[in-house]
Amino acid sequence: MAQIQVVGEALADIVDGVAHPGGSPMNVAVGLGRLGHEVTLTTDLGDDEHGALISAHLADSSVKLAADSYSQESTSYATVSVDGVGDATYEFSLSWDLPQGVASSEAQLLHTGSIAGWLAPGCEKVLEAFEASPADQLRSYDPNVRPQLIRKRSTAVKQIEKMMSLSHVVKLSDDDALWLYPGWDCQRILDHILERGAKLAVMTFGARGATARAKNTEVMVHSRPVKIVDTIGAGDAFMSGLLHGLLNSSLAQALTAKGAALDQSELEFALTQATRCSELTVLTSGANPPRLEALNESLQAQIS
Repeated sequence: MAQIQVVGEALADIVDGVAHPGGSPMNVAVGLGRLGHEVTLTTDLGDDEHGALISAHLADSSVKLAADSYSQESTSYATVSVDGVGDATYEFSLSWDLPQGVASSEAQLLHTGSIAGWLAPGCEKVLEAFEASPADQLRSYDPNVRPQLIRKRSTAVKQIEKMMSLSHVVKLSDDDALWLYPGWDCQRILDHILERGAKLAVMTFGARGATARAKNTEVMVHSRPVKIVDTIGAGDAFMSGLLHGLLNSSLAQALTAKGAALDQSELEFALTQATRCSELTVLTSGANPPRLEALNESLQAQIS
């Protein structure tokens, strides 16, 4: 299994008055930890009740908390509302900064996403970490846009596209795509991301599945019908499942090598694993990505 560094926000999701660990990058770190990888999370926590809740959650999922991840500020939180079909909306109270920046790492993968990639002042330090990343370190990014937190759209789009250009793998949802590129279809958006410099562009469509495109390869995987409790953390579970699939194949090395082609069957299987992680997550309340045994059992059941 791979060594992975995740950089980004960790916060408390308040659902029906109860606090749950949340934050897109933290959810991805937890998902990867549960899938057996050696993961370190660099984040911004307060020394308070919510911070302790998140720290315990990370430890339970075998995720290490990087040094200097605690600050003098309170731990950020989001109040979550779930509608009649399980879709979640968020109202935030947060700050995002990394007083000590991001320590260099020899990890095989560097990942970030969501608020950490575009909210100042912390986003500048995330950008610096991606710019300083060695050529053979796989870099991944999920914009996971939160429009209600964005004051100036043009500035956020510029920051997001800069992060895309520094990443080998970019995953975005159809909602992200609609906000970033209104009026564009899926093919145009994926092509645009590749033209920015990414090697693999992936778009998710909720219950309809996902599409992945590289220079000479494109695959689509459909989701299976499942009974949805809520969609909290579903996109993050997809991201951790996708990265797990890339790292456990020849794809990760191909993505960092100049001119290397991606194996289409391996890419389809990576996308299948990502979709399955998302499906398993929506079966339970909150951001609760599957552990490796559950993912493998689900994949084996499909083969059988």
